[in-house]
Amino acid sequence: MTSGPDPTDAAEVIAAAVRTAPGVTGLHAGGPRPVVTLLPGRRVDGVQLTDERVTVSVVVARGVPVPVLAEQVRTRVEPLAGGRPVDVHVADLQLPEDEPPALPPGPSA
Repeated sequence: MTSGPDPTDAAEVIAAAVRTAPGVTGLHAGGPRPVVTLLPGRRVDGVQLTDERVTVSVVVARGVPVPVLAEQVRTRVEPLAGGRPVDVHVADLQLPEDEPPALPPGPSA
């Protein structure tokens, strides 16, 4: 039997691991079919755990090929998944106009 994080903390541990993938700009709660884990008093968007599998839903950085992103995510999540398959759902693409500016706007001239 493969062990993973404590089930109470597993979703949060997996979410933190996913956020370290260079091609991921954020987690996404999904659309008509939510990808969330509900915990007492809180929820973890973008991670859904079942006995059969782990599903993560992400926002991908522009220019990152989906197969590369999926590999980045799976590499981080599989050691935490307790032997379950890891499904990666790309829910959105972060476009340049959606990116926060690196510096605040300067004074107008």
